[in-house]
Parts: sequence; structure tokens; C-alpha cells
Amino acid sequence: MFPFSRVSDRTAHRLASVFFFCALGLGLSLAGTWIYINRLTLTLPLPPMPKPVVYAPPPSERVSPLLVQYRLDVPGRGEVFPALASASAADYWPLAILSISNSASRAIVQVVTAEVPGWSRPFRYSAVVGPHATMALRITPELLASAYANHEIAHARLNVVVTDESGATSFARSQPVLIHSGSDLYWGKQFANAQVIARWVTPHDPAVLNLVSDAHRFIRNGRMPGYNTNGRQSVSASQASVAQQVTAQAEALFKAIQRAGFSYVSSIYTFGGFTDVAQRIRLPRETLTLESANCMDISVAFASAIENLDMSPVIVIVPGHAFVGVRLGPESSDILYLDLTVLPKGTFKQAVARAQQWLKKTPPEEVLTVDVASARRMGIYPLPGPVEPQKNTTSAQSEITQ
Repeated sequence: MFPFSRVSDRTAHRLASVFFFCALGLGLSLAGTWIYINRLTLTLPLPPMPKPVVYAPPPSERVSPLLVQYRLDVPGRGEVFPALASASAADYWPLAILSISNSASRAIVQVVTAEVPGWSRPFRYSAVVGPHATMALRITPELLASAYANHEIAHARLNVVVTDESGATSFARSQPVLIHSGSDLYWGKQFANAQVIARWVTPHDPAVLNLVSDAHRFIRNGRMPGYNTNGRQSVSASQASVAQQVTAQAEALFKAIQRAGFSYVSSIYTFGGFTDVAQRIRLPRETLTLESANCMDISVAFASAIENLDMSPVIVIVPGHAFVGVRLGPESSDILYLDLTVLPKGTFKQAVARAQQWLKKTPPEEVLTVDVASARRMGIYPLPGPVEPQKNTTSAQSEITQ
């Protein structure tokens, strides 16, 4: 009926067939290409993995021991004064000086270890000594509490060991030394170490606390406020009030010491090679417990009580004698001086008068004043207190459970 429509249907079928076979052929071609390329890739040899890089130090030869020389010196005749060890004393020495001379053509590494067994912590230092050079190493091991608690001069040994960069021992020496009592002071040439006397001023010692407590009964209202005032007065009136207040507190401390029955004794002899310029000084806990002391002993005990009250003490040293003073105000140039050797029978006024006599008859250039507050700013702090023995924990627990 409609011949045109039949012709169009045939054309459409033919075109569809052409498109189908073209698409099928294209798909087969792509598949074949992918298979070919994949097989080609699998058959190609893989490139070799890069070899790991090993970083090895350059070869070096150990310097012959014959090219390194050592010298160990012990200044101060090998004597150790614990009170000076950590006080930056002007006239003092290191425990030892080790000199290392390297005559090789390359630098060397030296590890130095030093110790006084039982008296110090190990000292360890790594040094690089350049070619054809010499290094002088000051050996100053930190002292243990046992050195400060020592009551008599003791024999000890300084052990020094040096190893090279390979760890092999290249030098070893055991040197005898002498450990002085913790209470021995080496004054130095022309009293160069006088500032170190501030280490004997120990304001927190229990014996000093007891002395301050006893002094409260000898002052009005039992008040010992140091330099503190109510702050309501004029500047001039306040200064006068503080001076009176300081004088009253100093007199109360004087009477507390007098009540304890203090008596004068001569200085304790010191041993070693510096007997002419060294002195054994009693700490306040010894002076106030034994109730006996010489001029320096009682002066540092009194100064300890003054510093405990937050006031500024001074120690005055004249040829053959020592006495104490206290500033009459914060940073004041006015000082109340006391010679406590008038005790036990002398009065407070007599102590003041005797100190003034010493100042009048002694040439000013021979009067040496140690300001304790200045010494503290220099890092000169009180000597450590006694080492209390540790109680066995197991036995203590058993006592509690019983």
C-alpha cells in the first residue's frame, strides 16, 4: 500500500547492521590491541633496583700514644678546704690541673674522668686538643656532704683516668690528697679569702633559732621585728626609731648569750701545710651548744642571729682579733659594733665600748670589714648543715606495726 515505507525499513535495517558490525569490529580491535600491549609489557625486562648507599666514616688511624704527653699537678699541696670549694674564693686552687700535649699532626679527643671516692662526685670532661697544641684542664669535682661534715683532716686519693676516641685508656693516675675539716678556713695571702667567713654565718641553724627565741624574753613586748616599723613617722624620726629598735634587739641577743653562760677559749689548732694562714672556726651550733668560743666563733654566732632577724651583720677583723657589728638600718652606713669577748661577766655597754677601743687604736688600713649581705650577693652562702643518718625504712615500718 505504501511502497516508500517498505524501502525505508530495508535501509534502516541495513544501516543498523552496518553500525553493529562496525562497533563489533572496533571493540575487537581495541581488545586485541590491549592484549598485545599487555603481553608486550610483561615480556619487557624490569630495570634493576638501585644499590643502597652505605655511609661509612673515613678511615682514620689512631694517634700513637707516644705523641701525647700528660702531666698532673696538684696545687695547694693537694690540700682541700671544703668551705672554699664552692665559694669562688679569691686565693684558692683547683684540686688538680691536668696538662695534655698533642704533638701529632691532627686533633685528638680526650675524655677525662676524675673522682675522690667517698668525698666527691665523678668529674667528667671531653676535650679536643688541636694538632701541636697543649690544653690545661682544671679538675674540680663537686664535693659530697661528707666533706663538709668531716671533723678532722683525712687522707684520700684523687683518681684520674683519660681515654681516647676509641675508648682505650691512655693515662691513669691515683694521687694522694688531704681533705680538711669542713670548719677549716684558709685565709689566703693578706686575708684575701676573708669574705668566705660569711659561710659560717648560718641563720637557719636550729641552735640559732633557739637563741633568737630565748632573746624574746629580754626585750619589751617580746617583739623582734628586725628593721620593720609601722611606717607612720617622718624619715628622720623613722631612722632614729629603727636605730633604737636595732640596738634593743642586739642587746636582747647579747643577754640571751650571757644567760647561756658563754666562756672564752682559744682557737683550735689546724693541721696540714697552712697552719700559719688557716684557722678552725666553730659553727654557731657548736658554739651555742658547747657554750664556749673564741672571738671569731662568737662573732659568727651573733651575726647568724642578726641575719635570722633579717638585719645586716658585719664581721670586723683586726690584727689578732675579731668582733661583730650590725647596721642600724637597711643599707645604713651607721653600724653598732660589739666585742662579745667581754662575756660572760661584761655588760652590753662594755661590749660596745671595747669594740670602739679596737677601732680607735687600729690603723684604718688594718681594719677588714666583711659585709655578710655583700657576700651573699657574691654567691657566698652558709655552709650546709649536718647530714642526718637515714633511718632504715623496713625497720621503721616494723616499729609502726608493732
